[in-house]
Amino acid sequence: MKVEIKQVEQKYDGFVKVEKAILRFERFNGQMTSDVTRYRFFRGDAVAVLLFDPSTRRVLLQRQFRYTAHVKTGEGWLTECVAGMMEPNETALDVAKREVLEETGFKLKKVDLLAHYFIGPGGSSDQVYLYLGEVENQQQSPGVYGLMEEGEEIQAQWVSLGEALQLADQGQIRDAKTLIALLLLDRRLREPTAGTEQGGADLSGDWGHI
Repeated sequence: MKVEIKQVEQKYDGFVKVEKAILRFERFNGQMTSDVTRYRFFRGDAVAVLLFDPSTRRVLLQRQFRYTAHVKTGEGWLTECVAGMMEPNETALDVAKREVLEETGFKLKKVDLLAHYFIGPGGSSDQVYLYLGEVENQQQSPGVYGLMEEGEEIQAQWVSLGEALQLADQGQIRDAKTLIALLLLDRRLREPTAGTEQGGADLSGDWGHI
């Protein structure tokens, strides 16, 4: 279907960027709409990794302070999986490897792509690459990590998948990427044929590309 973009103007260029566009798009009956105005904000694509230990059926969850959640709820410490932003010339797998090490102290051994989705397509073009990951040494004790120069303080701990799903059901996990990852992992375990082909990316050698 056709899209005619007539004008694009960047309205704000900061930590996030805001763009204004005037365009027309094809209706389902084949006719074009009148000119419409649309805005998009974008910061960049993100990568998230839910770490899973298949031998004990545990996932690694972490807590950290989120100002935006604090403003909305008065609290702000959210339970999440590992995540970070993509930098220029990085692949999603590069980011997964870096963020897992920075936020948990673990080294990735294997990852499998669970989903690739838009955060909020009504206004944002940013996407998330969501992985299921295994680490090299599951017996290593998690602790408090994060980059101090970026104001991060991230506390991680292993939790049984059953307990994590219960926290989700109770509304104690309110982070979208983490909820999606837990539900997809639970489905995959219940339906072994669900998801991607067997295996996943072996990270003992060079990292691949999406």
